[in-house]
Amino acid sequence: MKNSILFLALTIALSSCKIYSFTGANVNPDIKTISVAYIYNKSGNGPASASDIFTNLLKDKMITNTNLQSTNSNGDVQFSGEISNYAYTIQAPSGNTTSDLRRITMTVNITFFNRIEEDGGFEQQKFTRFADYPVSEDLSSVEETIINEISTQLVDDIFNKAFVKW
Repeated sequence: MKNSILFLALTIALSSCKIYSFTGANVNPDIKTISVAYIYNKSGNGPASASDIFTNLLKDKMITNTNLQSTNSNGDVQFSGEISNYAYTIQAPSGNTTSDLRRITMTVNITFFNRIEEDGGFEQQKFTRFADYPVSEDLSSVEETIINEISTQLVDDIFNKAFVKW
């Protein structure tokens, strides 16, 4: 009996304001739909596939980690933006003045519009991540894997900013 009352009190307390999930997300129960616009690569660099990879990972993360229904446009919450920077750089010079590592850095500018909660969104928030790969690796053979790695990290950052509120 005592456990039942405690469980009931805890259930009421957790459901009174927002919906919490195991991902740490708290989503207002009035928010029902989500739309993610295509994220174009406007950096002037990088492969054409970067936009597809990033957009698909962003959509997948938002749909699988919330209970929101996906819609093509005008969702209760909406994501839009662009890949604003995609850069190749040399890292970690070794003793003989050559470099052992190359780095790909990707920056996205994301706007998160929340139609339900006026102060729940953000505009043109910049998110940047990078990944290194050995100079001995051929870029064309590792670039898609690196884009997936970087995009996954960026999408996690965006999810956390939008729904975990860090």
